Amino acid sequence: MVIVSPTLFARARGPDRFWKRRRILALSAHFFGRKQNCYSIAIKYVHRALRYGTRARTLRKREIKSLWKTRLNAGCQEFGVDFKQMHSVLDDAGVALDRKILQNMAIFEPRSFRGLAMLTKAKLSENGLNSLEGPPDGVVTRGMI
Repeated sequence: MVIVSPTLFARARGPDRFWKRRRILALSAHFFGRKQNCYSIAIKYVHRALRYGTRARTLRKREIKSLWKTRLNAGCQEFGVDFKQMHSVLDDAGVALDRKILQNMAIFEPRSFRGLAMLTKAKLSENGLNSLEGPPDGVVTRGMI
């Protein structure tokens, strides 16, 4: 179609208008009643659904993190270790596991998780050069000379 005047340009809104409506009606295809068929009603509910979807993604991430925290605290409590201490000891030891992997290990691989808990207990109980009890056996410091 050739548009030769501004009047014809204003009247030639067919294809763009069709696809704009088609996009909204495609997003509302699973709605119930007139919300899926009538454009003027569907547009309101599509915008509302998109807004709630955006908010729900952040809430889902927050809930998953709190679930991981609960599972990890329960797994650590079973072996008598505090999770914050366990996390710091594992970082110092060079074990790079995030919370998701650790909670999966606590559920599905309890023996491996127990090994990590025992590693944490061993690292917490060993005396270092900065401990108040003095250096470990076999270490000579300047103060001893």
